[in-house]
Amino acid sequence: MNKPSFKPIKTKRTFMEISTQIRQQIYSGVFKPEDKLPAERELASLFQTSRMAVREALRMLEQSGLVYVKHGTDGGAFIKQADPTILRNTIMDMIKVSNVTLRDITQARLTIEKSVLEYAVTEITDDDLSLLKNNIENTEKEIHNNGHIGKLLIDFHTLLAKFSKNILFEMIIAGMMVIADDFIKSGLPDMKYDSRTLTCHREIYEALRNKDVEMAKRKMEEHLVAWFPPSAEKSLKRYHRKTAKK
Repeated sequence: MNKPSFKPIKTKRTFMEISTQIRQQIYSGVFKPEDKLPAERELASLFQTSRMAVREALRMLEQSGLVYVKHGTDGGAFIKQADPTILRNTIMDMIKVSNVTLRDITQARLTIEKSVLEYAVTEITDDDLSLLKNNIENTEKEIHNNGHIGKLLIDFHTLLAKFSKNILFEMIIAGMMVIADDFIKSGLPDMKYDSRTLTCHREIYEALRNKDVEMAKRKMEEHLVAWFPPSAEKSLKRYHRKTAKK
């Protein structure tokens, strides 16, 4: 780990400046995931501030999901791995307070997932294709046994994002898939997944295997449009009213 270059704090809202400087050191790569930050006493000395200000800054960073605090003899503040749930929760909050429609959700997913496919088709490996095939086969088994396939369907899309080799796509899709699943369970509890979903997944897989990105994108569009029927708009409004009370 490189040595951090902190500057003494001279402003009144010292904890915010401390937080900003630590963020900059994380973003620049001085601190990497699982690195341990200097102890509170050392940080206070480096910043020439009180330990209380340092503690408040660390609390802000923890709430932002950039660090986590471990207690005990080997405890301290550590840099956290990138966590897609933070982005997911932010998007969830925006959906709950905004007048989001099914068209908004579908259009956003279509745009993003088509971009994912454009990158995935060039980056995907034989091992990646095997994982997709296993996902489809396991989904088929669960359908045959009347099991729960929700997680498997989500995993299919998060795998595609992972195969794009773009960490931001992974984070966005992971968040959006949880939002979509939460919406289906809360707003459309009677909506059923049918054989068309599995068929679309198979067709997307075959298109990727054949390096046919246009076919993959076309099948993704058919899949998402069928998944969010326009007739569900009233259910979405009920979902907004329900989640607004939480």
